[in-house]
Amino acid sequence: MNYERSFKIATLQSHFNGKSALITGACGGLGSALAKGLASVGCHLALVDINEEKLKAIALELQPYPVEVSTHTCNIGDIAAVKTLEGEVSVKHAKLDLLINNAGITLQRSAANHSEADWQRVFNVNWWGTVNCCSVFLPLLRNSTSGQIINLSSMAAYYGLPSQASYSSSKAAVLAYSEAIRAELAPDGISVTTIHPGAINTDMMTATLQESDNMEQAQKNYALAKRWGVEADVVANKILHAARKKRNQLRIGIDAHILYYTALVMPNLLGSLLAKFFEKSK
Repeated sequence: MNYERSFKIATLQSHFNGKSALITGACGGLGSALAKGLASVGCHLALVDINEEKLKAIALELQPYPVEVSTHTCNIGDIAAVKTLEGEVSVKHAKLDLLINNAGITLQRSAANHSEADWQRVFNVNWWGTVNCCSVFLPLLRNSTSGQIINLSSMAAYYGLPSQASYSSSKAAVLAYSEAIRAELAPDGISVTTIHPGAINTDMMTATLQESDNMEQAQKNYALAKRWGVEADVVANKILHAARKKRNQLRIGIDAHILYYTALVMPNLLGSLLAKFFEKSK
């Protein structure tokens, strides 16, 4: 292990050691990478997901680390379920220092072919899951001397992407919501960071690949994501260092930076390029 890597690990340990974090979507590629990263620097964990069996498997993987790990099955889109979750977590952890709203799903389907159920499904996880957890766990965060919220948005929050209308909309809502509560919670000493990754090499895209209304284009999107995608452990490490620095926003990946600056400087050109891209895929 070189000096630079040792120093980076030490800085994370100094910030997270002995603290407690809750991670939603803990069974996904990024969620499990975040869990391992935090456990390795001494952070106690409350892992939340809809999949009980996978939660048990991740808890077993974390046993070598000297931290307390609790697992909780919950549909975070259901406010009543999240309130029950808060009761379970408060029994296991006296306070909460870090809330990571990582759970997210995407649906590769044109807006015209989105059903009402499609919209509700995506927003229940991406949007309501984030709002529910932030609202319900706020008292526990206030028990910490340095509470932090990490909300996973996306590069798609900067400009709506074709065949990703529900995903882009939900992540844009997460961005706006995070900016609002960042100002509101600042007097309480609670920081709010939004993360805007580009493609990540996880199974999120493949999970809904078969539901696409344009399988050929979905396969091309998947190939692009694999080509540009950043490994989950690399993304997790960047997120944890952003949390340590209490950054307001973090973009991860070349694609995220390109989309952000193009949307900022040349939005009309970007819109034309995306329209042509979508037309060719029809």
